[in-house]
Amino acid sequence: MNEMVEIDKDTELMLALKWLPQPRTDYQLEKFVVGRHETEEMRYAHCVLNIRIKYNALRRSKIALEKIDFQIEQLKVKAEDMGDKLSEFKWREKVIDKEEAEGAVLGAIRELSALYKIWNTFEKKYTREEINAVQEIYWKKRLSKQAENDLLATGRVSKGNLESLSHIGMTANPQLDHVREVEQKFLEVGNISVLIAVATKDKAIDNLPCLEGVWESIPDVIQRKKYNCYGRSTAEAYNDIALQFLNDGADLLYIIEDDTFPPHDAFTRLYEHIKQGKKAVGAWYPKKQDKHEGSAIIVREGKREYLNDDGGVHEVYTLPMGCVLYTAEVFRKTTFPYFVTTDCLTQDSFFSQKLRDAGFKLYCDTSIRCKHIDRVTSKVYE
Repeated sequence: MNEMVEIDKDTELMLALKWLPQPRTDYQLEKFVVGRHETEEMRYAHCVLNIRIKYNALRRSKIALEKIDFQIEQLKVKAEDMGDKLSEFKWREKVIDKEEAEGAVLGAIRELSALYKIWNTFEKKYTREEINAVQEIYWKKRLSKQAENDLLATGRVSKGNLESLSHIGMTANPQLDHVREVEQKFLEVGNISVLIAVATKDKAIDNLPCLEGVWESIPDVIQRKKYNCYGRSTAEAYNDIALQFLNDGADLLYIIEDDTFPPHDAFTRLYEHIKQGKKAVGAWYPKKQDKHEGSAIIVREGKREYLNDDGGVHEVYTLPMGCVLYTAEVFRKTTFPYFVTTDCLTQDSFFSQKLRDAGFKLYCDTSIRCKHIDRVTSKVYE
Protein backbone atom coordinates (compact mmCIF):
# COMPACT_ATOMS: atom_id res chain seq x y z
CA MET A 1 0.00 0.00 0.00
CA ASN A 2 1.30 3.44 -0.92
CA GLU A 3 2.14 5.69 1.98
CA MET A 4 -0.37 8.49 2.60
CA VAL A 5 0.85 11.93 1.61
CA GLU A 6 1.21 14.14 4.66
CA ILE A 7 0.13 17.76 4.18
CA ASP A 8 1.79 20.44 6.26
CA LYS A 9 -0.84 22.30 8.25
CA ASP A 10 0.66 25.65 7.34
CA THR A 11 0.60 25.06 3.56
CA GLU A 12 -1.62 27.05 1.22
CA LEU A 13 -3.69 23.92 0.52
CA MET A 14 -4.43 23.30 4.19
CA LEU A 15 -5.40 26.92 4.66
CA ALA A 16 -7.76 26.60 1.69
CA LEU A 17 -9.31 23.45 3.16
CA LYS A 18 -9.82 25.32 6.41
CA TRP A 19 -11.10 28.68 5.20
CA LEU A 20 -13.09 28.04 1.98
CA PRO A 21 -16.07 25.98 3.25
CA GLN A 22 -19.55 27.22 2.25
CA PRO A 23 -21.98 24.57 0.95
CA ARG A 24 -24.16 27.09 -0.96
CA THR A 25 -22.77 30.32 -2.35
CA ASP A 26 -24.41 33.70 -1.79
CA TYR A 27 -25.59 33.60 -5.42
CA GLN A 28 -27.17 30.15 -5.00
CA LEU A 29 -29.00 31.25 -1.88
CA GLU A 30 -30.31 34.39 -3.59
CA LYS A 31 -31.35 32.84 -6.91
CA PHE A 32 -32.10 29.16 -6.25
CA VAL A 33 -33.11 28.94 -2.59
CA VAL A 34 -35.02 32.17 -1.95
CA GLY A 35 -35.51 33.56 -5.47
CA ARG A 36 -36.93 30.37 -6.97
CA HIS A 37 -40.34 30.97 -5.40
CA GLU A 38 -43.07 32.68 -7.42
CA THR A 39 -44.41 35.27 -4.97
CA GLU A 40 -42.68 37.84 -2.76
CA GLU A 41 -44.44 36.51 0.34
CA MET A 42 -43.16 32.96 -0.22
CA ARG A 43 -39.67 34.19 -1.02
CA TYR A 44 -39.72 35.97 2.32
CA ALA A 45 -41.08 32.88 4.10
CA HIS A 46 -38.35 30.63 2.69
CA CYS A 47 -35.67 33.14 3.53
CA VAL A 48 -36.82 33.17 7.18
CA LEU A 49 -37.16 29.37 7.17
CA ASN A 50 -33.57 28.90 5.95
CA ILE A 51 -32.30 31.43 8.50
CA ARG A 52 -34.03 29.47 11.26
CA ILE A 53 -32.62 26.14 10.05
CA LYS A 54 -29.11 27.53 9.73
CA TYR A 55 -29.24 29.37 13.08
CA ASN A 56 -30.36 26.26 14.96
CA ALA A 57 -27.76 24.19 13.13
CA LEU A 58 -25.08 26.57 14.41
CA ARG A 59 -26.39 26.32 17.95
CA ARG A 60 -26.22 22.52 17.75
CA SER A 61 -22.76 22.73 16.20
CA LYS A 62 -21.52 24.73 19.19
CA ILE A 63 -22.75 22.00 21.51
CA ALA A 64 -21.23 19.33 19.25
CA LEU A 65 -17.82 21.03 19.34
CA GLU A 66 -17.95 21.28 23.13
CA LYS A 67 -18.87 17.58 23.26
CA ILE A 68 -15.96 16.64 20.98
CA ASP A 69 -13.52 18.65 23.12
CA PHE A 70 -14.81 16.84 26.22
CA GLN A 71 -14.49 13.43 24.57
CA ILE A 72 -10.96 14.20 23.35
CA GLU A 73 -9.84 15.13 26.87
CA GLN A 74 -11.36 11.96 28.31
CA LEU A 75 -9.73 9.78 25.66
CA LYS A 76 -6.38 11.50 26.16
CA VAL A 77 -6.53 10.71 29.87
CA LYS A 78 -7.18 7.04 29.10
CA ALA A 79 -4.42 6.94 26.53
CA GLU A 80 -1.77 8.75 28.56
CA ASP A 81 -2.55 7.75 32.15
CA MET A 82 -3.82 4.25 31.53
CA GLY A 83 -1.75 3.40 28.44
CA ASP A 84 -4.92 2.59 26.42
CA LYS A 85 -3.69 2.54 22.81
CA LEU A 86 -7.25 2.23 21.43
CA SER A 87 -8.22 5.46 23.20
CA GLU A 88 -5.28 7.19 21.50
CA PHE A 89 -6.65 6.15 18.09
CA LYS A 90 -10.08 7.38 19.07
CA TRP A 91 -9.00 10.84 20.25
CA ARG A 92 -6.92 11.31 17.09
CA GLU A 93 -10.05 10.49 15.07
CA LYS A 94 -11.99 12.96 17.20
CA VAL A 95 -9.50 15.71 16.29
CA ILE A 96 -10.36 15.11 12.62
CA ASP A 97 -14.08 15.20 13.49
CA LYS A 98 -13.49 18.53 15.24
CA GLU A 99 -11.75 20.00 12.20
CA GLU A 100 -14.62 18.85 9.97
CA ALA A 101 -17.14 20.35 12.38
CA GLU A 102 -15.23 23.66 12.48
CA GLY A 103 -15.31 23.81 8.68
CA ALA A 104 -19.05 23.12 8.71
CA VAL A 105 -19.56 25.87 11.28
CA LEU A 106 -17.64 28.36 9.15
CA GLY A 107 -19.72 27.46 6.10
CA ALA A 108 -22.93 27.77 8.10
CA ILE A 109 -21.90 31.18 9.44
CA ARG A 110 -21.28 32.37 5.88
CA GLU A 111 -24.64 31.05 4.70
CA LEU A 112 -26.41 32.64 7.65
CA SER A 113 -24.73 35.96 6.89
CA ALA A 114 -25.80 35.77 3.23
CA LEU A 115 -29.38 34.90 4.21
CA TYR A 116 -29.47 37.79 6.66
CA LYS A 117 -28.41 40.17 3.89
CA ILE A 118 -31.20 38.80 1.67
CA TRP A 119 -33.70 39.19 4.53
CA ASN A 120 -32.74 42.85 4.83
CA THR A 121 -33.57 43.42 1.13
CA PHE A 122 -37.27 42.76 1.72
CA GLU A 123 -39.01 46.12 1.99
CA LYS A 124 -41.90 44.45 3.77
CA LYS A 125 -41.61 41.80 6.49
CA TYR A 126 -44.63 39.53 6.09
CA THR A 127 -46.70 37.92 8.85
CA ARG A 128 -47.83 34.29 8.84
CA GLU A 129 -51.36 35.46 8.04
CA GLU A 130 -50.17 37.44 5.00
CA ILE A 131 -48.17 34.47 3.73
CA ASN A 132 -51.14 32.13 4.19
CA ALA A 133 -53.41 34.54 2.32
CA VAL A 134 -51.47 34.18 -0.98
CA GLN A 135 -51.14 30.40 -1.00
CA GLU A 136 -53.72 29.85 -3.74
CA ILE A 137 -52.00 32.37 -6.02
CA TYR A 138 -48.58 30.92 -5.21
CA TRP A 139 -49.48 27.30 -5.94
CA LYS A 140 -51.29 28.15 -9.15
CA LYS A 141 -48.21 29.98 -10.38
CA ARG A 142 -45.80 27.30 -9.19
CA LEU A 143 -47.70 24.34 -10.60
CA SER A 144 -48.32 26.19 -13.86
CA LYS A 145 -44.58 26.81 -14.20
CA GLN A 146 -43.79 23.16 -13.42
CA ALA A 147 -46.28 22.04 -16.08
CA GLU A 148 -44.78 24.49 -18.60
CA ASN A 149 -41.30 23.15 -17.83
CA ASP A 150 -42.59 19.61 -18.43
CA LEU A 151 -43.95 20.70 -21.80
CA LEU A 152 -40.68 22.39 -22.74
CA ALA A 153 -38.63 19.34 -21.74
CA THR A 154 -40.79 16.41 -22.83
CA GLY A 155 -43.86 17.75 -24.65
CA ARG A 156 -46.23 16.50 -21.93
CA VAL A 157 -47.11 17.19 -18.30
CA SER A 158 -45.77 14.58 -15.86
CA LYS A 159 -48.14 12.39 -13.83
CA GLY A 160 -47.13 14.02 -10.54
CA ASN A 161 -47.79 17.52 -11.82
CA LEU A 162 -51.09 16.43 -13.39
CA GLU A 163 -52.23 15.14 -9.99
CA SER A 164 -51.11 18.32 -8.25
CA LEU A 165 -52.95 20.45 -10.80
CA SER A 166 -56.13 18.44 -10.31
CA HIS A 167 -55.94 18.93 -6.53
CA ILE A 168 -56.31 22.69 -6.97
CA GLY A 169 -58.92 22.47 -9.73
CA MET A 170 -56.65 23.12 -12.71
CA THR A 171 -56.39 21.13 -15.93
CA ALA A 172 -53.45 19.65 -17.80
CA ASN A 173 -53.32 22.90 -19.75
CA PRO A 174 -52.57 25.48 -17.04
CA GLN A 175 -52.26 28.25 -19.60
CA LEU A 176 -55.85 27.67 -20.70
CA ASP A 177 -57.03 27.95 -17.10
CA HIS A 178 -55.04 31.12 -16.74
CA VAL A 179 -56.46 32.68 -19.90
CA ARG A 180 -59.99 31.93 -18.75
CA GLU A 181 -59.28 33.66 -15.44
CA VAL A 182 -57.90 36.66 -17.32
CA GLU A 183 -60.97 36.78 -19.54
CA GLN A 184 -63.24 36.78 -16.50
CA LYS A 185 -61.27 39.61 -14.89
CA PHE A 186 -61.43 41.53 -18.14
CA LEU A 187 -65.20 41.18 -18.34
CA GLU A 188 -65.54 42.30 -14.73
CA VAL A 189 -63.22 45.34 -14.88
CA GLY A 190 -62.97 46.21 -18.55
CA ASN A 191 -59.31 47.28 -18.58
CA ILE A 192 -57.08 46.41 -21.53
CA SER A 193 -53.41 45.51 -21.02
CA VAL A 194 -50.61 44.97 -23.54
CA LEU A 195 -47.21 43.31 -23.25
CA ILE A 196 -44.62 44.88 -25.56
CA ALA A 197 -41.98 42.23 -26.26
CA VAL A 198 -38.62 42.31 -28.00
CA ALA A 199 -36.23 39.36 -28.39
CA THR A 200 -32.52 40.22 -28.51
CA LYS A 201 -29.20 38.41 -28.54
CA ASP A 202 -27.94 40.30 -25.49
CA LYS A 203 -29.76 41.91 -22.58
CA ALA A 204 -30.99 45.39 -23.42
CA ILE A 205 -29.38 47.75 -20.92
CA ASP A 206 -31.08 50.88 -22.22
CA ASN A 207 -34.18 51.46 -24.32
CA LEU A 208 -34.01 49.64 -27.63
CA PRO A 209 -34.01 51.88 -30.72
CA CYS A 210 -36.83 49.82 -32.24
CA LEU A 211 -39.08 50.90 -29.34
CA GLU A 212 -38.57 54.62 -29.87
CA GLY A 213 -41.93 56.32 -29.53
CA VAL A 214 -43.77 53.03 -29.02
CA TRP A 215 -44.51 53.42 -25.29
CA GLU A 216 -45.76 56.98 -25.71
CA SER A 217 -48.01 56.04 -28.63
CA ILE A 218 -50.14 53.62 -26.61
CA PRO A 219 -53.29 55.25 -25.19
CA ASP A 220 -53.24 55.91 -21.46
CA VAL A 221 -56.35 53.76 -20.96
CA ILE A 222 -54.31 50.70 -21.90
CA GLN A 223 -52.01 49.20 -19.27
CA ARG A 224 -48.48 48.72 -20.67
CA LYS A 225 -45.52 46.53 -19.83
CA LYS A 226 -42.23 45.85 -21.64
CA TYR A 227 -40.45 42.50 -21.79
CA ASN A 228 -37.01 41.78 -23.22
CA CYS A 229 -36.15 38.11 -23.81
CA TYR A 230 -32.46 37.68 -24.57
CA GLY A 231 -29.77 35.06 -25.02
CA ARG A 232 -32.00 32.35 -26.51
CA SER A 233 -32.57 30.77 -29.89
CA THR A 234 -35.31 32.36 -31.99
CA ALA A 235 -38.01 29.78 -31.28
CA GLU A 236 -37.12 29.54 -27.58
CA ALA A 237 -37.25 33.32 -27.26
CA TYR A 238 -40.72 33.64 -28.73
CA ASN A 239 -42.08 30.68 -26.77
CA ASP A 240 -40.74 32.36 -23.64
CA ILE A 241 -42.41 35.62 -24.66
CA ALA A 242 -45.73 33.83 -25.23
CA LEU A 243 -45.61 32.17 -21.80
CA GLN A 244 -44.63 35.45 -20.15
CA PHE A 245 -47.56 37.11 -21.92
CA LEU A 246 -50.02 34.54 -20.61
CA ASN A 247 -48.56 34.55 -17.11
CA ASP A 248 -48.80 38.34 -16.96
CA GLY A 249 -52.49 38.14 -17.79
CA ALA A 250 -52.23 40.67 -20.62
CA ASP A 251 -54.89 40.92 -23.31
CA LEU A 252 -52.65 41.90 -26.24
CA LEU A 253 -49.13 40.88 -27.23
CA TYR A 254 -47.25 43.49 -29.28
CA ILE A 255 -44.06 41.98 -30.75
CA ILE A 256 -41.41 44.16 -32.35
CA GLU A 257 -38.17 42.70 -33.68
CA ASP A 258 -35.02 44.62 -32.83
CA ASP A 259 -34.18 45.19 -36.52
CA THR A 260 -37.64 46.55 -37.34
CA PHE A 261 -38.58 50.19 -36.78
CA PRO A 262 -42.35 50.83 -36.92
CA PRO A 263 -43.93 54.27 -37.25
CA HIS A 264 -44.87 55.81 -33.89
CA ASP A 265 -48.59 55.30 -34.48
CA ALA A 266 -48.26 51.63 -35.50
CA PHE A 267 -49.84 50.26 -32.32
CA THR A 268 -52.85 52.59 -32.51
CA ARG A 269 -53.52 51.61 -36.11
CA LEU A 270 -53.06 47.89 -35.47
CA TYR A 271 -55.29 48.13 -32.40
CA GLU A 272 -58.09 49.55 -34.57
CA HIS A 273 -58.04 46.26 -36.48
CA ILE A 274 -58.22 44.32 -33.21
CA LYS A 275 -61.26 46.34 -32.14
CA GLN A 276 -62.88 45.39 -35.45
CA GLY A 277 -62.51 41.70 -34.59
CA LYS A 278 -59.15 40.69 -36.06
CA LYS A 279 -57.03 38.45 -33.82
CA ALA A 280 -53.60 38.70 -35.49
CA VAL A 281 -52.53 41.69 -37.55
CA GLY A 282 -49.14 43.06 -38.51
CA ALA A 283 -47.46 45.99 -40.17
CA TRP A 284 -45.66 45.81 -43.53
CA TYR A 285 -41.91 45.89 -44.00
CA PRO A 286 -39.59 44.85 -46.84
CA LYS A 287 -37.18 41.95 -46.96
CA LYS A 288 -33.53 42.84 -46.52
CA GLN A 289 -32.54 42.58 -50.17
CA ASP A 290 -32.11 44.81 -53.21
CA LYS A 291 -35.32 43.59 -54.82
CA HIS A 292 -38.28 45.43 -53.25
CA GLU A 293 -40.50 42.70 -51.76
CA GLY A 294 -42.59 42.57 -48.62
CA SER A 295 -41.91 40.00 -45.90
CA ALA A 296 -45.53 38.84 -45.64
CA ILE A 297 -46.63 35.98 -47.91
CA ILE A 298 -49.99 35.77 -49.69
CA VAL A 299 -51.48 33.10 -51.91
CA ARG A 300 -52.62 34.22 -55.35
CA GLU A 301 -53.97 31.73 -57.92
CA GLY A 302 -52.62 28.84 -55.90
CA LYS A 303 -49.09 30.25 -55.68
CA ARG A 304 -47.28 31.87 -52.79
CA GLU A 305 -46.14 35.43 -53.40
CA TYR A 306 -44.68 38.26 -51.34
CA LEU A 307 -47.10 41.03 -50.43
CA ASN A 308 -46.41 44.43 -51.98
CA ASP A 309 -47.04 47.70 -50.16
CA ASP A 310 -50.15 48.88 -52.00
CA GLY A 311 -51.61 50.63 -48.96
CA GLY A 312 -54.37 48.06 -48.44
CA VAL A 313 -55.19 45.51 -45.74
CA HIS A 314 -54.75 41.92 -46.88
CA GLU A 315 -55.32 38.46 -45.50
CA VAL A 316 -51.94 36.76 -45.61
CA TYR A 317 -50.62 33.22 -45.63
CA THR A 318 -47.62 34.02 -43.43
CA LEU A 319 -47.63 36.94 -41.02
CA PRO A 320 -44.06 38.08 -40.23
CA MET A 321 -43.34 39.08 -36.66
CA GLY A 322 -41.32 42.26 -37.13
CA CYS A 323 -44.28 44.34 -35.92
CA VAL A 324 -47.36 42.34 -35.03
CA LEU A 325 -50.25 42.49 -32.57
CA TYR A 326 -51.90 39.31 -31.23
CA THR A 327 -54.86 38.76 -28.92
CA ALA A 328 -54.66 36.24 -26.06
CA GLU A 329 -57.23 34.11 -27.89
CA VAL A 330 -54.73 32.98 -30.54
CA PHE A 331 -52.60 31.34 -27.83
CA ARG A 332 -55.61 29.87 -26.04
CA LYS A 333 -56.76 28.04 -29.15
CA THR A 334 -53.36 26.75 -30.19
CA THR A 335 -51.00 24.36 -28.47
CA PHE A 336 -47.51 24.64 -27.06
CA PRO A 337 -44.89 24.99 -28.47
CA TYR A 338 -46.21 27.98 -30.36
CA PHE A 339 -42.98 28.67 -32.23
CA VAL A 340 -40.64 26.20 -33.90
CA THR A 341 -37.91 26.62 -36.50
CA THR A 342 -37.19 23.83 -38.98
CA ASP A 343 -35.17 23.43 -42.17
CA CYS A 344 -38.24 24.60 -44.09
CA LEU A 345 -40.04 26.96 -41.72
CA THR A 346 -39.17 30.08 -39.74
CA GLN A 347 -40.86 30.61 -36.38
CA ASP A 348 -43.39 33.06 -37.86
CA SER A 349 -44.26 30.69 -40.72
CA PHE A 350 -44.74 27.87 -38.20
CA PHE A 351 -47.00 29.94 -35.96
CA SER A 352 -48.93 31.29 -38.94
CA GLN A 353 -49.68 27.71 -39.98
CA LYS A 354 -50.83 26.81 -36.46
CA LEU A 355 -53.12 29.84 -36.39
CA ARG A 356 -54.65 29.05 -39.76
CA ASP A 357 -55.15 25.42 -38.66
CA ALA A 358 -57.00 26.77 -35.60
CA GLY A 359 -59.32 28.79 -37.82
CA PHE A 360 -57.76 32.24 -37.49
CA LYS A 361 -57.24 34.67 -40.34
CA LEU A 362 -54.02 36.67 -40.45
CA TYR A 363 -53.84 40.23 -41.75
CA CYS A 364 -51.20 42.69 -42.83
CA ASP A 365 -51.88 46.42 -43.11
CA THR A 366 -49.50 47.62 -45.82
CA SER A 367 -50.25 51.26 -45.03
CA ILE A 368 -48.28 50.79 -41.79
CA ARG A 369 -44.74 50.72 -43.18
CA CYS A 370 -41.72 49.82 -41.03
CA LYS A 371 -38.04 50.25 -41.70
CA HIS A 372 -36.00 47.03 -41.80
CA ILE A 373 -32.32 47.40 -40.85
CA ASP A 374 -29.46 45.01 -41.61
CA ARG A 375 -27.64 44.60 -38.27
CA VAL A 376 -24.32 43.86 -40.01
CA THR A 377 -24.21 46.58 -42.69
CA SER A 378 -26.60 49.06 -41.03
CA LYS A 379 -28.34 49.40 -44.40
CA VAL A 380 -31.95 50.54 -44.11
CA TYR A 381 -34.65 48.92 -46.24
CA GLU A 382 -37.98 50.72 -46.49
